Amino acid sequence: IMNILIFISLFSNLIMVGISLITHFVTYPSFKLIKSSIFSEFHKSYTNKMLLIVAPVMILELISSILLVIFDVSDNDTETGLLITLILIWFLTFFAIVPIHNKLAVNYTKDLNQKLIKYNGFRTILWIIKLILFIGFCDYLATNFH
Repeated sequence: IMNILIFISLFSNLIMVGISLITHFVTYPSFKLIKSSIFSEFHKSYTNKMLLIVAPVMILELISSILLVIFDVSDNDTETGLLITLILIWFLTFFAIVPIHNKLAVNYTKDLNQKLIKYNGFRTILWIIKLILFIGFCDYLATNFH
C-alpha cells in the first residue's frame, strides 16, 4: 500500500506541475486577449472547468502527503518538508490566487492579471521544488529500503 501511496503523491505532484506550467505560460497571459465584453463569461467558464480538473488532483496530493507524514516511511523528515511545501502552495492558492480570480470575475484589469501571473509563478516554483524533493525522496527510499 505504501508504494501506491507514494505513486499517487508523486503522480499528482507531476500533474500539478504540468497544469501550473501551462497555466502560467499559456492561459493566464492569454487572458489579455479576451475582449472585455465577454471576459466575465469566459472567466466563469474557465474557472469552473479548471476546478473540475484541479480540485480532485490537489485533494489527492494533500491526502497522500498527509498519509506519508503519518506513516513516516523514511528515517528523515522529507515527508514533512513535502507537506510543508504543499501547505505553502495551498496557502498561496486560497489566500492570493483565488481572491484575484474573484476580482477578475467582476472586472478584468491588466494589473490583476499581472498579479495572477506573478503569484502563479511562485506557486509553480513551489510545485517544482516539491517535485525535485520528491524525486530525491524516492531515490532515498529505493536506495535504503529494498
